[in-house]
Amino acid sequence: MGISYNEPEKLLGFSVFLLWMFAITYKSGQIIMNPLLLMFGWRLYEATIVINGVTREVRVLKQGLLVPGKQKAQTIQDFYIVRD
Repeated sequence: MGISYNEPEKLLGFSVFLLWMFAITYKSGQIIMNPLLLMFGWRLYEATIVINGVTREVRVLKQGLLVPGKQKAQTIQDFYIVRD
């Protein structure tokens, strides 16, 4: 797909797309995150966790707000996925 000034519809569509992507990125506070996850209410957090007495700084993906306290999580690659 090429964009030229001779086709204002494509230029306008591309501008709307860029603004939409900026809004999603700004809302999430994250530079890189899947926009579909944001639309379904998932958020990415940085959290301090303790596992077997060892403290770590990790990234946690959770739908909704992450509250302090004990949580059950599953690791996928370098992320912890928390569900209610």
